[in-house]
Amino acid sequence: MHTICELCRNESLQSVYVPERTTRNITVHLCTHCGLVQSLPRADRAPRAPASVSGGADWGNVRYGKGFRAKIALDAVLRHVGGEFSLLDVGSNRGSFARALLEASAEVHITAVEPDERVAQSVADLPRTELLVARIEDTPLETGRFDVVQSCHTLEHVADPARVLADHHRVLKDGGLLVLDVPNIAIIASDDIVEEWFIDKHLTHFSANTLSRMIVDAGFEIIEAPDATDLANLFIVARKMSPIAPDMTADPQEVESARALFAAYFSNRTRNLEALETVAAELSTIAPQGLAIWGAGRIFDSLVVHGGFDARKADLLIDSHLKNHVSERQDAPLSGLDALLSRPPHTLVVMSRGFAGEIEAEARRLAPRARILHYADLLSRARLRLAA
Repeated sequence: MHTICELCRNESLQSVYVPERTTRNITVHLCTHCGLVQSLPRADRAPRAPASVSGGADWGNVRYGKGFRAKIALDAVLRHVGGEFSLLDVGSNRGSFARALLEASAEVHITAVEPDERVAQSVADLPRTELLVARIEDTPLETGRFDVVQSCHTLEHVADPARVLADHHRVLKDGGLLVLDVPNIAIIASDDIVEEWFIDKHLTHFSANTLSRMIVDAGFEIIEAPDATDLANLFIVARKMSPIAPDMTADPQEVESARALFAAYFSNRTRNLEALETVAAELSTIAPQGLAIWGAGRIFDSLVVHGGFDARKADLLIDSHLKNHVSERQDAPLSGLDALLSRPPHTLVVMSRGFAGEIEAEARRLAPRARILHYADLLSRARLRLAA
């Protein structure tokens, strides 16, 4: 097993956690030298698994999340680049970013790289776009070809992120722009976390410090640092500079910060999983009056698997994004938003963390008489009952 840290290249990886429902026998390790968290083995080329909508480590291959991040990348590109320019779209997925950029700029030329042929063809017919169906690590591109490299929720999947960043630096023109977005490990300390965060497909788990350090080591100057209030994502804009010698120094403060995150994750998640049975019992009591649940993803899966909730008790299970990829969840059919108009519920539960506000606003428009409950409030109430 390759046990050298991907950031500081020290042999200082300590096993700290085995994720729930891992199908790849993943173990999460902490580098006790620099604090980077990473999963072993780095099985980035494992056989493609079937789509799994799960609250465990086996979540994956549904491939719809990048669309939620397209606007932030688009806005950043337009802030810094004007006129005619070339852009490398790393992990183009279904083309949500490419479409938005082509609509916003008539002078951009895109090279889209996407290894999953099932979704790659979504960008095949876009104007001013060249599609390469391949992994970014296997794609030979000309040195100094691009003005911008845009990479959204891709770097965490690759076996050697430092090498990939170095290649992004190589293919950029002098002064070129790197627009990078990855998951933020800070979210594991959330008070309401129930889902398994360390999924099998993610091999490196960045903090703001470890990601920034890796980007600088690759020869970039960070011009837009991550938003400290966004615990779910790390979004960085950086400019290509001359390469520098990698920083190999120890970072004991980052190591201790990572240990504190894991302690919070273990404590909060254990407590919350115990409380899910109480949440499920409350929803079962509400169900006869007319219950709709909006959000059928990882949190909902945890409610069923750990809380024992029978999904069929809900009159409606709504998820307009997942509905495009799967027809049911936990033996309950998925509905679109129009179902709220024809079958207005007595109570609607928002089963989401990051989009709770947007969902509530839309729910109040479509079902104005419904009582709106949030999963975080139900969970908090359940914990209080268990503590009494």
